[in-house]
Amino acid sequence: MKKIGLLLLALQMSAMTLAQKDFKGGYHNMECQIRMVLNLEKADIPIPGLELDSCYGYLQGRINSSWIILKVKEVSEKSAVVRVMCEKGDVAEDIRVTLTEDGADVEQIRNSYIKGVENRKYVKLPKVISFKKD
Repeated sequence: MKKIGLLLLALQMSAMTLAQKDFKGGYHNMECQIRMVLNLEKADIPIPGLELDSCYGYLQGRINSSWIILKVKEVSEKSAVVRVMCEKGDVAEDIRVTLTEDGADVEQIRNSYIKGVENRKYVKLPKVISFKKD
């Protein structure tokens, strides 16, 4: 009985690892001018311009500062929920990253604080932002 339980646990862990390998690489959205870099398998991505230990990824560009992926909460085959935090450390939110044929969609799960910056003013970003794989 113990062997079957251990086998099932090992299969589940390997399935999660395989799903995380798909969540790796660079993505961009030209319309919103945002770049996203991910590696949900291992926190080994340095953030340009910040002296910070490595993380699971980040979003940077025409948004209100950099958003750092600190924690991977849930991972399935084509979707992951991650915890992002503003580089200033004052706001943290959960977002869902869903893999698509040519990239990934990022959905703000709640009414989050990720906003775009245009002409020195904050503007609302779409609730779902589509990214193309680099």
